[in-house]
Amino acid sequence: MTSIVYVDDEQYLTDIFTHFFSGQNYQVNVFTNEFKAIEFCKNTPPDILFLDYRLAQLRGDDVARHVPEHIHKVLVSGDVHIKTKYPFDAFVEKPFKLNDLLQTIEALTHNSASH
Repeated sequence: MTSIVYVDDEQYLTDIFTHFFSGQNYQVNVFTNEFKAIEFCKNTPPDILFLDYRLAQLRGDDVARHVPEHIHKVLVSGDVHIKTKYPFDAFVEKPFKLNDLLQTIEALTHNSASH
């Protein structure tokens, strides 16, 4: 089972994410607080971490730097011109389509399985 964490300061987006993936073959944890998400990822590293870029106190790339390196990290943002030096594994544009999330997960988990 693929474990996924989604971090976004917009509660309704974390709710949509949870609702969409419930009942599927994914273990999903969502956070609106980036510090709680960092702590969770350190203690229970997920396979994939989706990060909003503009969070309440940190940026998505700041959060990415604070969690284990082996986690696949996906930047989620409505700003396609973000300049980040963090090497994210993928980018999903907001407003995201749920199918885009699935395709990203499948691509990342397929690449991991083939290595």
